[in-house]
Amino acid sequence: MKSKFFIIIVVLVVVCIILLLVAGTRSVEDEIQDLTKQSFSYKDKKPGGCYALFQVLPHLYTNEPVKVVTKPFSLTYKKNQSFANGEESLYILVTKKLYASEQDVTDMLQFAANGNQLFIAMTEPDSLLQARLAVEADTLDRGFSMPVSTQHYINPNLAPDTVFSRKGIAGGRYFTSYDTSATTILGTGIAPDSSTGRARPNFIRVAYGKGAVFLLLNPSTLTNYFLMHEPNMASLEKQLAYTYNIPTAIYWDEYYKYLNGPRGDFSEWQVLMRYPAIRWALWLVVALLLLYVLFEGKRRQRIIPEKEVLTNNSLEFVETLGQLYYQQGNNRNLAHKMVLHWTEYIRTRFYLNTTYLNQAFIDTLTRKSGLPYAEVREIVDSIHHIQLSEQINDKYLEQFYKNIHQFYQNTK
Repeated sequence: MKSKFFIIIVVLVVVCIILLLVAGTRSVEDEIQDLTKQSFSYKDKKPGGCYALFQVLPHLYTNEPVKVVTKPFSLTYKKNQSFANGEESLYILVTKKLYASEQDVTDMLQFAANGNQLFIAMTEPDSLLQARLAVEADTLDRGFSMPVSTQHYINPNLAPDTVFSRKGIAGGRYFTSYDTSATTILGTGIAPDSSTGRARPNFIRVAYGKGAVFLLLNPSTLTNYFLMHEPNMASLEKQLAYTYNIPTAIYWDEYYKYLNGPRGDFSEWQVLMRYPAIRWALWLVVALLLLYVLFEGKRRQRIIPEKEVLTNNSLEFVETLGQLYYQQGNNRNLAHKMVLHWTEYIRTRFYLNTTYLNQAFIDTLTRKSGLPYAEVREIVDSIHHIQLSEQINDKYLEQFYKNIHQFYQNTK
């Protein structure tokens, strides 16, 4: 059983190693060219990550440290008093699809109304956020049907470099309607509208209370692949030029980018399964547990049946034999057998020498047995009588048997 279990474990480990090696044979060049995967994570150095953006942020704001937020906005807003009551703070959120609860949206807008700024870059805005800000975005997901990400800034003060592009990544979406009294168009990206000839806005600022909400529908312009293409780093500077010059705090959201649906459908398990190493480790642990339950759940041997404790049948044998002698009328022989059994009992029970049944023997046996002297004396006298007599009548034999039996009962 042990050898079979060991072989199965070895085979499973070898298979896992082979799978990991096969997965790792994918060349770095092929991985770099896989531009459809955009994590927007501040730790991701791959083309779809935001590592470059996160590293540049402190230098754009006089080395202000960036605080990473890994919980829902409403939870942070509720528990962090400096976050909720602060002013002139900047909150940056980059994701493909934004799924926010009603409380999240309420707290986000309250955060802006208090005199802070929200910078949200996403391809698909949350419907609740759109309704509260009175904006609407194009619902057509072009994906990579337009494999060029272009960002144009319409502010003439940003000239002469106002157009930045990068081939190979999606161009994002655009806004179809907005509240002109509170909204300022900051940039366009997708090809002009065929009916009007005007450029379609994809980067706007919505004034809200004492602060503002920046909405960018082209998050690809914040990825490593876009920014590391010269001179696209200047595009980031122009995007963030509209924010506070010296914010009191900078927050980077690392929560919403991992949501695959509304808040109720999200779990920490989804976050763990995003990382291949953790995913393989978890599946390996599950496989090992199943093997353990399968093989170790059985008993190593059959159940050993219980055996009854052996009983001492010597007394029963003596009684049976005694009855046989008694029925034959051989009282003297029966009495001698009873004496032999009694002396054997004295030797094994009290460790006394029964060669001489004298006064010293009687005194020692009385002391060790704890019985009255008269009872012990009567048994020894009866033994002397039996050894010297030629005949033993029934009455005497019966009395001798009662005395010995009583002795046995009292010395167990």
